[in-house]
Amino acid sequence: MANQSDSKSIELTISWKNHLPGYALSILLIPLFGIGLLGLYWVRKRQQRLSYRVTDTRISSRDAKYQRNVDLVSIEQVEVRQSWLQEKLGVGDLELHTSASSMTLFGMETPYHLKGMLEKAIAAQRKQKQTGEDRERHEPEYDPGSMDKIDYLTGLWQQGLMSDEDYKKERRHFE
Repeated sequence: MANQSDSKSIELTISWKNHLPGYALSILLIPLFGIGLLGLYWVRKRQQRLSYRVTDTRISSRDAKYQRNVDLVSIEQVEVRQSWLQEKLGVGDLELHTSASSMTLFGMETPYHLKGMLEKAIAAQRKQKQTGEDRERHEPEYDPGSMDKIDYLTGLWQQGLMSDEDYKKERRHFE
């Protein structure tokens, strides 16, 4: 199940279909002294134990105690794992592999569609990072406006209004 809380992030939760056998067994056990009700409660809590938030730059996995973040640019591979029952129900686990570790998104509906969307987001983030690095490399190392000042000094020197010593002395401030 996905909730879009704002335009920059999507909240994902484990699908109830992933826990269908647990729900079915619990319903069958209801006549036995209420054991089934306890089972329904336990399966529901297990389904809600994890949530995932996907933003344009990272994926976060949260449970009651911990939060784990993985940057999209560090994800090297996205795999879908499905049991035969998960395949029949249209759910699956997404494994995100980085060079250092992996993260699993359990019980996602339409896992192949979600995999495609994640791969597009990863490619876009890598492209954005690459263009950002290119822009950083091409940015001048001097302060804005200093080229105008250098041009002004050069003009004064070329017109003979400034001595060679003064020109060299002033130019050192911009190097």
